[in-house]
Amino acid sequence: MDKVVKNNMNKIGTLLLSLLCVAVLASGCSKKPAPEEVASAPPASGSEAAKPTGLVKNAVRHTDQTADVTKWMDQAATKTPAQIALEEKQAKEAKAAQEAKAAQEAKAAQDAKNLTAKAASGIRETVKPIPVAAAPTPQAVAPKVVETPASTPVVVAAAPKTAPAPAPAPVEQNVLKLLTSTQPGFPGAAARAGLTEGVVSARIHVETDGKVSRVEIIKALPTKYFDKEVIAAAMAWKYAPISSPQTKVLEFHFKLDN
Repeated sequence: MDKVVKNNMNKIGTLLLSLLCVAVLASGCSKKPAPEEVASAPPASGSEAAKPTGLVKNAVRHTDQTADVTKWMDQAATKTPAQIALEEKQAKEAKAAQEAKAAQEAKAAQDAKNLTAKAASGIRETVKPIPVAAAPTPQAVAPKVVETPASTPVVVAAAPKTAPAPAPAPVEQNVLKLLTSTQPGFPGAAARAGLTEGVVSARIHVETDGKVSRVEIIKALPTKYFDKEVIAAAMAWKYAPISSPQTKVLEFHFKLDN
């Protein structure tokens, strides 16, 4: 309650002070100089004419300004703090927008000025002619002359250079050439089984270094008696190096000597 009364008293005091200021301004503006004083006053000259006389020259103008001040003070007395803050914020934003616009216009003017100056300086530049050297006059080359004992001049022509013949391409070695071989022996299991002979066909795989990497049994008569001996012997065979891996079919004959 005290706060409300205090606010009302402040508003009443502000209103009374505003009315007092308006009354003072109105009374000061309504005063006019007497006709006799104005007529009898000598005309001022020189620096004295430039000094202010303190007289109101346009009472109507001051009266309009006073009315605007009074109207503004009345409106300020009735506005809430939120409205005042909003108006101040809007005024600041408008001022900032005007300053930004002015800065942008100044920058654009400066850029245009710099571009104009650069274009003008480019026009003033002159293109210097590039000196062109005179082409050398071709001179005839005299052929070489060798004098013989009979003083007969002989013209010697240079022999044309021939390109060297290309080296022959190396012949690929892809033919199997056996270097070492081992023949399998007659297995004891076959002898104990009463066998005296047998035949085994095997396929060997030879790598580029000439070694046998794998042995496959194709056919064996009788079966399962001579396979191990054939595989062990064929894996020890050695061939000359070749350009690419090869396969070969070998046939081994077994016969028991009495």
